[in-house]
Amino acid sequence: MSNTKVKNQLKKREVRQSVALTEATYDLSRDERRIIYLVAVQCAENNVPGQGSFDVTDYEIKVGDYQKIFGMELNEASRDLRGAIKSIYDKSVIIHDLDESTVNEKSIEEFRWIIGKKSLPKRGSWQITLNPLVVPHLTSLANSIKYPIQQIVGLKNNYQYRLYDLFMAELEDNNKGNRTIDVEWLRAAFCLGKSYELYANIKKRIMEPAIIEINKNTPLRVKYTENKKGKKVISWTFKYSFKG
Repeated sequence: MSNTKVKNQLKKREVRQSVALTEATYDLSRDERRIIYLVAVQCAENNVPGQGSFDVTDYEIKVGDYQKIFGMELNEASRDLRGAIKSIYDKSVIIHDLDESTVNEKSIEEFRWIIGKKSLPKRGSWQITLNPLVVPHLTSLANSIKYPIQQIVGLKNNYQYRLYDLFMAELEDNNKGNRTIDVEWLRAAFCLGKSYELYANIKKRIMEPAIIEINKNTPLRVKYTENKKGKKVISWTFKYSFKG
């Protein structure tokens, strides 16, 4: 089989993710998020409707697959993957449980993404042990989103990945969507630091580049408007649909 056919087959593999994870609070780099996407692909394939489901926590990520899917030189893929696996080991995600929250206090669940890692140099790959608490969020939950991984490979950073996932979570049966996102919510969910306290910085560094890249490199066409309270922008309303 040619490299082109292998590459195309890899990119057609399906990502699944719960809406709760889509709206969770976490801070991952571009490469760390790519690892979660690749694990999500394998999780989806391990849980096929009608064939029974089984929980697997050990996943192998091949450097060659990473290279082909995200389009880079092999040395660059090896370096990026090594660094991302090292750094994601210490990171966690916070899931918000609305059903258990009160007016005065939110219910949150926090856990690490992975609980083990192992290099496999003879095989040109890494093995990671996914936290069992993450597994349900990357499988066929009723309240989930799904799409081929090829839809997001052209995006450039975690903010763009996250916005795309948020849009897909509100995609209707007619392949159109309408979603409003609060500025303060986004600051918290994306773990934005002090440099993003100014709205102008969020707009210039995150929102405008993200919409440009999503429109250019994914099947979605997105437009948005700013919603203001007085002179202050408090939210964005996005309208989007599949191209064509």
